[in-house]
Amino acid sequence: MGSVSKARPRSGKEIDSIAYKVIESFQGNTLKMITSFDVEGFFEFELKNQTGIEPIPQRLPDGLDGYTDSETMKCFISLNLMEYGECDVTRRRLRATQAHEIGHCFLHVEDARRNRDFQQKFLNDKKSSLEMYRPQDIKIYENPEWQAWRFASALLMPEICFMTAVNSDWTKKKIKLAFDVNPSFIDVRLQELKISKHLKNG
Repeated sequence: MGSVSKARPRSGKEIDSIAYKVIESFQGNTLKMITSFDVEGFFEFELKNQTGIEPIPQRLPDGLDGYTDSETMKCFISLNLMEYGECDVTRRRLRATQAHEIGHCFLHVEDARRNRDFQQKFLNDKKSSLEMYRPQDIKIYENPEWQAWRFASALLMPEICFMTAVNSDWTKKKIKLAFDVNPSFIDVRLQELKISKHLKNG
């Protein structure tokens, strides 16, 4: 079982705040209305301007959707994901992957470049789930993968807009279409924000 270096401890609220600053810099209306964030546009046209990290579409091994390399200052996204055709599920998975990698770019690359012992590549694959880390090895708020997924949730579903939808009794399907995310992403955001309300599927 692999190990992971600890990231700088960050709370969910701190991570959300960083994500909101990214939104404000590129598409501020996303914090004022229920709409989808243009994560594809940010990744392609703005990521390098704000972070110095170059976005690169590339064929990656099966199961690897993307990764960020702090040493080469490059962020790779699987071309298989980008060739989603008519599949909305894959397209939304691409959006989530891009948001996740943007999270690594803002939260971890600078620290990694200062500390050579810190993980140099942040791999977004099946092996990077929280289950791979033993509780005694790392706390969740020090886990770079948890931090990047929290950032992705906030980038695609800002709390103020998400809460408006939930409190307006929107169905999970309506929220999915509005924020352009897969249903599993909605479930994660509900857990993150400690919302116990059950959403209707239809």
